Amino acid sequence: MYRQQEFDFGIPLPPWQPKLRDRVFFALRLEPKDYSRFSALQRQLCDFNGVTGSPLLEERFHVSLQHAGDYKRLRSKIEFAAKRSGRLVIMPAFEVTFRYAGSFPGRPAARGKPPSRPFVLLADDGPVCELSRLLGAAMKANGLKSSDHFVPHMTLAYDEKFIVRQPVDRISFVAKGFILIHSLRGLTIYKDLDRWPLIVAS
Repeated sequence: MYRQQEFDFGIPLPPWQPKLRDRVFFALRLEPKDYSRFSALQRQLCDFNGVTGSPLLEERFHVSLQHAGDYKRLRSKIEFAAKRSGRLVIMPAFEVTFRYAGSFPGRPAARGKPPSRPFVLLADDGPVCELSRLLGAAMKANGLKSSDHFVPHMTLAYDEKFIVRQPVDRISFVAKGFILIHSLRGLTIYKDLDRWPLIVAS
């Protein structure tokens, strides 16, 4: 279990006590050996662009794959359907590469609060998009809604300002598995529900 800022699926960031407090999603996460490289790039890009908002901790960098739903209470049948969906997906391990950074619109200013915009690394299309597509198909087969719109990215920080898209020094990591996460929205608590390996070539 760990704490983290909400990420952007094109879904507005929640208020402090949302009515639908339980969110379930699939994601890729960095391995510890990759933390320092991405953390160094995070500091470089935030300093260069004057991002002074909330940076993510390095152990919490991830690439979201599919949003499985927001619920008042996570029911066992939803968790069962999501886990069954994950078990249906078989893919080789692959490299996720980032060449650009920029901001997503995020949450607009409201009720006296400033906007909160995710500042992200943008990943190349490729196997990561195929994994999202396969997960989406498996979710639909198990009675869950999924999204056909997918922009692979890794959030670095949240800030008021909007940073235009810009090239960055190429950086990548090897995805060797994907996880199912239960997020307690508003509390920013994440719980890993399950993990599935991707096939590593011998």
